[in-house]
Amino acid sequence: MSKLSDMIRSNFKKSDDERDKGLCTPKDIVRFDDILYGEDPKWQILDVYRPKSAESRKLPVIVSFHGGAWVYGDKERYQYYCMDLAQRNFAVVNFTYRLAPEFKFPSSLIDCNLVFSWILNNAEKYNMDVENIFAVGDSAGAHGLSLYAAALTNPEYAEKYPFKIPDNLKLKAIALNCGVAEIDLNVRDPRDITAEIMKEYLPEGGTCEEMEMLSVVNHIQKNFRLHLL
Repeated sequence: MSKLSDMIRSNFKKSDDERDKGLCTPKDIVRFDDILYGEDPKWQILDVYRPKSAESRKLPVIVSFHGGAWVYGDKERYQYYCMDLAQRNFAVVNFTYRLAPEFKFPSSLIDCNLVFSWILNNAEKYNMDVENIFAVGDSAGAHGLSLYAAALTNPEYAEKYPFKIPDNLKLKAIALNCGVAEIDLNVRDPRDITAEIMKEYLPEGGTCEEMEMLSVVNHIQKNFRLHLL
């Protein structure tokens, strides 16, 4: 663990703990917690939240890709946000994924793909409408989600990843909050620690080839419709 990753995790956790102090699960929400979607019981787990009023009714799905500067975060940090979304008559999938520096790119996208595969395979059990799947990403999660959406709509780009996107997966829309669309480590800004984080996140520490792959603007095709909220 580097000093930078340790600092980010410590500072972000302190802020999140203060934000979530006193919060609890809303009475109108039913939740299914700590469901294994991969093989790792620490990193590859998810929750599903649904409004109690929907009972067994099939609901559209929202998948949340959490933020945390690529090195921090888990589903617990986004549970109250996700349950608020569920109160609007959605089945919300909130997942934890593998982080840097323990795991390098593209581990988080491999996990994202596993989550969508899990949704398609378990839709009937949790009454999820797979004809209406949406996704939201925050910060590093917005970056990861935009890359995944690019792979979903760009076969040539998808071939660069060590996973296969499910043939029947379609996303209705994605919402991206504070995610980067282009990464250029040659631009040095003393206020920007992206270059240092990339050393934690990327297997080669930030080569030109890695930067090209991580800049989603390079891989958007005409069937990718990007809406920034």
